[in-house]
Amino acid sequence: MDFDISNLDPAQALRQSEERMKVLSAVRAKMADLEGRAESADGRIRVTCNVRDPLAEIHIDPRAMRMSSQELAETIRETARRAREHLDEQVEELTAQQFGDTVNPLDLLKDPERLKESLSDMQNMFAKASSDAQTMLDQLQRQLGIRIDTSR
Repeated sequence: MDFDISNLDPAQALRQSEERMKVLSAVRAKMADLEGRAESADGRIRVTCNVRDPLAEIHIDPRAMRMSSQELAETIRETARRAREHLDEQVEELTAQQFGDTVNPLDLLKDPERLKESLSDMQNMFAKASSDAQTMLDQLQRQLGIRIDTSR
């Protein structure tokens, strides 16, 4: 993600940032209602997960207790994994709908190098904007004949 600092409009950047925060807030609220669900092949184990609780609900049919402890544990793990996959699919679908063609924050989280690059670009953009603002203030102070004592 490259930022064009030369044409930076602080007001527009602020509006875009505020809009992005609104979208993120809406996504977070909608994510709270999502549930991933899965059922074992024999239907004896059902798992529900959500963004707050990876094992929000586990139902074990009494007949499942006839399985060996190792087989039962593996079936629960596999069912929980598929419930999580179901939840992840819903989250990806939701974020794709909400962010459309813009950068989806979840995509950045999956690619640490891309995230690092994006954060570095943003840091550079803000450093440049800060430097430009300081330069403008310095010029204005010189033009107005204002001296500010910075030794305090």
